[in-house]
Amino acid sequence: MPKTVAFLGPEGTYTDEACFFYAPDEERIPFASLGLVTSALEEGIVDEAVVPIENSLGGTVIEVVDYLISSKNSHIVGEILLQIDHCLITRPGVQLADIRVVTSKQEALTQCREFLSSELRFAEQIPTTSTAFAVTDLKQGDNRTAAIGPRRAAEFAGLPILAQGIQDRQNNVTRFAVLSSNGNLRANADKTSIAFDFDRPDAPGLVYTALRPFADRGINLLKIESRPTGKGMGSYIFLLDFEGQIDAPNVKEAINELQKHTTTFKVFGTYPRARGLSAR
Repeated sequence: MPKTVAFLGPEGTYTDEACFFYAPDEERIPFASLGLVTSALEEGIVDEAVVPIENSLGGTVIEVVDYLISSKNSHIVGEILLQIDHCLITRPGVQLADIRVVTSKQEALTQCREFLSSELRFAEQIPTTSTAFAVTDLKQGDNRTAAIGPRRAAEFAGLPILAQGIQDRQNNVTRFAVLSSNGNLRANADKTSIAFDFDRPDAPGLVYTALRPFADRGINLLKIESRPTGKGMGSYIFLLDFEGQIDAPNVKEAINELQKHTTTFKVFGTYPRARGLSAR
């Protein structure tokens, strides 16, 4: 019986593409919002979920991180790196000179500012809830409207691509996390993500104290950032990614040292690190 994997829909989104790369032969189920995706996983309606967790330009997806902090069941079991390649999609026969309106998700419009200002500077930009919806709506639109979206959305809609790779920066990559409520550790897991805050947040040298145990044991840190806890000004929770399994002796020693100074400590997951971009 195939497992069920939730993703942020509809079909044709970048998350759909990442989910397809991860689970091409499984039952992939679209949901209308990230909240519905994570609720389906938390409630056991699906086995796994694929969610965007970080973009190389926009940074961390806060809604997903907040969910991982509060979740009682879910953790990261894998990751996917996907190149974001924005396309200008139109109805058949439309040329640049015909376009007076461009629709897409606000993030996509923002990431294509240079193309829009140089090639479509007189076109009105209208945000939508999804890049895929912007594309499918073209079928009921007119020849003055174009959409920015993934190649996959154009293929689903049967619409032509007028221009591709129109994003301002070509190193636009989104990292997707595979979430599961199954506690089994994958054999090739070599990356761990944790979250913690401090019992004395105003004490000097706390960040140095937290990170030194990892350096002393030769553990390579891949990412560190902080975000407000919501408990008041100056109260932060730290997010840390590093190489190594959570059960490795040197990792256990480092975490034991870290926990001497923390109030909140949570393992988001130990999982295989993505080694390159997913191939289209």
